[in-house]
Amino acid sequence: MIRCAAVPPTRKPLVVQVPATVADEINDAARRTQRSVAFIVRRALAAAPAAQLVPTGDRAPFPIVTDEDDPADTLPKIKAAAGSRSLDDAVAAAWTATRARFQAWIAREEDAGAAEQADDLDTGLREAASPSTAVGRLVELSCSDYPKVRALVACHPAAPAQVLETLSGDREPYVRDAVENRRLKGS
Repeated sequence: MIRCAAVPPTRKPLVVQVPATVADEINDAARRTQRSVAFIVRRALAAAPAAQLVPTGDRAPFPIVTDEDDPADTLPKIKAAAGSRSLDDAVAAAWTATRARFQAWIAREEDAGAAEQADDLDTGLREAASPSTAVGRLVELSCSDYPKVRALVACHPAAPAQVLETLSGDREPYVRDAVENRRLKGS
């Protein structure tokens, strides 16, 4: 069976107490930029090392989670960036001070990502439909994020049986239908 890349486990997070709105905004920034919460927090602390906290309501636990792209010393560097302030106050203040810059960066990242995705989708569709696409590339395309690409792989005459078996259990019904239609046609 063909397996697509798995996500490795993360390290134990550092937990701080910040206002819920700050936690939500940082989590949103991390999700939208496909970076770790630790990456966002570390950059905010670096951009606003002396920011002063403006009280913004009740605080809740907020885990600062790392991922496999973060250096091993990320959490200790985050702790050190707080200086003499509490880490809770430093994170909340730094985010409040840098929020607008992060939002501008996120907008640029999303614009670039949309253009890149269009290119990736076009390339994937073209390669999955081409009779000259190598078997190895078809295997890669069978793990595409785009269901239309996976459906074209299912229809490709050179798609290996192992790929077809994997695609027969795809989460998208029309990818599974493409495999079934191919079997019914006997190709």
